[in-house]
Amino acid sequence: MQKIELVRKKFLVSNQEILRIDFGAGSRWSRGNKQKISAIAKYVSSPLKFSLIYQFLCKLSPAHTVLELGTSLGINTAYLSAVTKGMLYSYEGDPALVDLAREHLSKESNINLVSGNLNETLNISLRALKKVDFVLIDANHRYEPTINYFNQIVPKLHAESILVIADIHWSNQMKKAWQELKTHSSVTGSIDFFDCGVLFFGNHGVRNDFILEI
Repeated sequence: MQKIELVRKKFLVSNQEILRIDFGAGSRWSRGNKQKISAIAKYVSSPLKFSLIYQFLCKLSPAHTVLELGTSLGINTAYLSAVTKGMLYSYEGDPALVDLAREHLSKESNINLVSGNLNETLNISLRALKKVDFVLIDANHRYEPTINYFNQIVPKLHAESILVIADIHWSNQMKKAWQELKTHSSVTGSIDFFDCGVLFFGNHGVRNDFILEI
């Protein structure tokens, strides 16, 4: 954890500007295409407590095949990689962010960093995967793409799979997506952490839905 947090701190003090290409809902804190790395680390990257929650939930799954939709600077990627037993596929559409993430993730042999438009790259990867154990969806942040990503992934899920959706209350579109997905026929339970939502798929007899603000 200390090594990963040192990377986060490095990003938080970096005044370097990068030219962003955003395939999603855009930013609430910046209107321009040029953004400082420090601002991205502050406003876009998950805080430590959620990086640890994602890591914990991933560890609860078999964690042989892990998907992360939205690499960003690769902080969550590093936390997930530490508990991934097989291969972690992390997807990012912004070339500048891919380069920054690759700099500190390149030594991790269990990470496949997939660059390009997620609407194209996800489906290609899924064709080659028999099943998926853990998923973190933290990309696009709009209703239709979020639903589409889920629908592409759900045939690969199983009773021990866990799927997490970040920023479920970020906008009305994300609230709508969360309400729809947590009642999907394949979902047997959910946890609403406000900043993220967790979906379970195992048949445990009684459906449970919890709201926990941390």
